Order: sequence, then structure tokens, then C-alpha cells
Amino acid sequence: MPTSTALHIVWLRNDLRLFDNAALHQAAANAASDPDSAVVALFIATPLTWQAHHMADIKQDLIRRRVRQMQVELAEQGIALLALEASSYSDCSAVFRDLAGQGMTALYVQREYELREQQRDSVISQQLQEAGVTVNWIDRQCIMAPGSILTQGGDTYKVFTPFKRNWLARLHEQGVRCYPKAKSTLLFDATKLANNLALPEMAAGDDSSAKWPVAEQQVLDNMRQFCQQRVADYQQARDLPAQDGTSGLSAYLAIGVLSAHQCVSRLQMEAGVELEQEKSGASVWLSELIWREFYKHILVAYPELIKHKPFQQDTAAIRWRDAPKLFKAWCDGKTGYPLVDAAMCQLNQTGWMHNRLRMITASFLVKDLQIDWRLGEQYFMSKLIDGEFSANNGGWQWAASTGTDAAPYFRIFNPVTQSERFDANGDFIRRYIPALANLTAKEIHWPHKKSTPEGYWPAIVDHNEARKLTLAMFAEVKKANE
Repeated sequence: MPTSTALHIVWLRNDLRLFDNAALHQAAANAASDPDSAVVALFIATPLTWQAHHMADIKQDLIRRRVRQMQVELAEQGIALLALEASSYSDCSAVFRDLAGQGMTALYVQREYELREQQRDSVISQQLQEAGVTVNWIDRQCIMAPGSILTQGGDTYKVFTPFKRNWLARLHEQGVRCYPKAKSTLLFDATKLANNLALPEMAAGDDSSAKWPVAEQQVLDNMRQFCQQRVADYQQARDLPAQDGTSGLSAYLAIGVLSAHQCVSRLQMEAGVELEQEKSGASVWLSELIWREFYKHILVAYPELIKHKPFQQDTAAIRWRDAPKLFKAWCDGKTGYPLVDAAMCQLNQTGWMHNRLRMITASFLVKDLQIDWRLGEQYFMSKLIDGEFSANNGGWQWAASTGTDAAPYFRIFNPVTQSERFDANGDFIRRYIPALANLTAKEIHWPHKKSTPEGYWPAIVDHNEARKLTLAMFAEVKKANE
């Protein structure tokens, strides 16, 4: 039986916040004009699809914990949040069929950019429009929506620097706007509604993300504190894995507890003139946020990337090495290169990896082991709490010299000199490789000089020899294409 209340449904996906949630804000504004209207939020967990996308268990748990917390926070604003458990995207249609028959007059949704997500949304949009439901699509994943930053010829930028220049000019023109917290004028009891839907209540997670707070105010406080107290040191500290030099906000941006708009707005408020200085910590962090948007624009313009295609098509001809044992040694952090191993241990143990180390480990897999970058990309997604397809794919293709703005194929990170430069005292290595804890700062970066220490493992490859193989491998493809 349909309810007598007109329901404005907000389908939450990767926008799990109350502040600066345009979909919630628009729904509440429209519902306020009708005394018989109410806002109801909806979240549908789809673990089988998540697994097919290699979403890390720790990220799935963070999402589930955040949704439960959001139920409490939204209830305080007079808005019920229905959290349902499906298996895959294909199960979502049944829920919207049921809602359309029970008083839903409008749906509000933030766009997602990936291919399967767009296909799911297209099916549901058509289904609801045929049922007479108004569907409102909101594009707020980026500050500058994909397609809005183009070359003079009307094309998507393939190189970051001119994209960034154009992006910053647009920011100066239009500024950044954040929406206030939404509030419903009519308190609606969604219990009966939930009982009449095709899917059960969302299951609890495994608590693997317990160390990550999920209260929105705490996340906002952490972001504010970073912009006030630590962003000034970001340019120097962000490359040193032993220090707490990064923002620590990537996981919250990935699932939308924070928006990029909020980060930039707070940065402008706190940094002031420092934001205009090219090498300041504030401008460097802003640049990282722009990189994130650049990769989303690239994904929308080149949807084939989601099908594991290299951005530079000629590199599809590279003959990567089939070496399961070497790949497993890399995954397990047993390469014999201490910083690479410590980084992989950090990923495996915590679900997060320092950005400088993401570049070093990716370079090692591709340029030292000649193993296909797509295997590393998938492994990272299966472990990272902050895994996002566009940024992960963009980073891996950069390291593999197959993507936009890619590192030239002849630029190959030396894992030992990278270690000496960015973990000079070996503090980060000691944290994750106990077998090397007693070595001096000089010995720890290459512990095999005399004999490999007990409890550690020999190097699985000689970097200098590996470099020659990689250069030859790329040169062969370049020559063939010429």
C-alpha cells in the first residue's frame, strides 16, 4: 500500500555525509514546500559487486560503519536512513520498483563515473521515469565537473599541468560553495516502508576498519586541524613515510564522508596567501586534490580505462613477464629490498600505504620485475581502504609509463637510493621489518652487503640488471611503433 506522504528519496552511494550533500539539500528544500512530503535516505550494500570490483574488505567495513553512524546523525535531523543489503547492482531495481509503489515522487542521486555504475543508473532512471518518478542527477564528485575543463579545441586535457592551470583559473572565477546540513520538516517513520521492501536490512561489517573514526564531526575536525596546523609542513613532510606528514583524509574522500569542496573551502580559509605560493604546503596539497579530479575527468572521457586498457595504446604491445612467484614475493613484502618490503607490509597490515611508497612499490613491480601493472593495480584495490578506481589506475599507469603524464619509461626508481633519501634513518623500515631493527642507518637500506641478516630474505632481483631488461623491453615496443 502506498503511503499518503510524498517521499523524496536520496540514494546515497559515495556521498556519505550530511554537510555539503547537494542531494540531501535539494531533497529537503523541495520537500519543505509541501506539508505532506518527507525526505528518506537510502543506502544499498552490494557486496558481490564490490568483490567483483576488488574492493578491499577494510573499505567495505568502513562504508558499513559509516552508514550505521549516518543513520544516527540523520535521525537527529528528522531524516530516516534505510540501509539495505543486496548482493549486486542488479538487485537494486526491485527496491526502486517497491518504493515507486509506496509514495516515492522524486529520487535524488549523485552521479558516479565508472562504467557499470553508469549502466546501473541508466536502467533505474528509465524504470522510475516510466513509473512517473522525477529523477534528479547531481554531479558533485568533483569541484569542476568532468567535461567542464577543456582545451581550446574542446578536448579533454591529457596532461596535468595545463589542466591544473585551467582548473585554478576557474576556481578563481567561481569560487567553491558548500551546502549546509539538510533538515526534514516532516518526521517520517520508515519502519513500515522498510518492511515492504524486497531487501533485508544491511548486515554489519567485520570491524576491520575500527581504527578509523566514522563520526562526521570528528572527520571534519581532523580536516580542519590538518589545514590549520600541519598543511604548512606538507610539502616537506609528505614524502617521509616515518612521519605523520599526510592529511590522512583519503579514505574519507573515497567514500564521501568529506567532499573536495569542503577541503578546498577550508584550505582557502586557513592558508590565505600561502595558497598562492607555488611551493607552499597548502598549494601542494591543493595540487594533490586537483590530481584526484584530473583522473576522474580522464576516466569519464576515456571509459575504456575501466576495461584495463593502457592510456597510451602502443604500450599494449609490451610483453610483460609471467612470474607468479616474483609477484607473490612482492605482494608479501619479501623482495629483499627493505623499503619496498616495509611498504607492502604497511599495506597488508593496515589497509593504507604512504603515497611516496605507492610510487616506489609500483615502480619496483613494473620496472624491476617486468610484471604487468594491472596485477599491481588490482592488488592495491583489494587492500586499500582509500581505493578509488580513477586515482589508483592513474597512479599505476603513471608508474608503468603507460598513462597520461606518465613517467618516461627510462625513469626507473632505484629502490635503494629512494630508501636512503626518504627513510634516511631507517625508522619506517624498522617499524615493519623487525629482522632489520638492529642495523645502522647506513646498513639498513641494503642489508645484503656482507651477508643477509637472519630472519630477512635475499633480494629476488638485481636492480641494475633489471633496469637494463626494462629499458630493452620498452625500447623494442617504441621501435616497433616508429
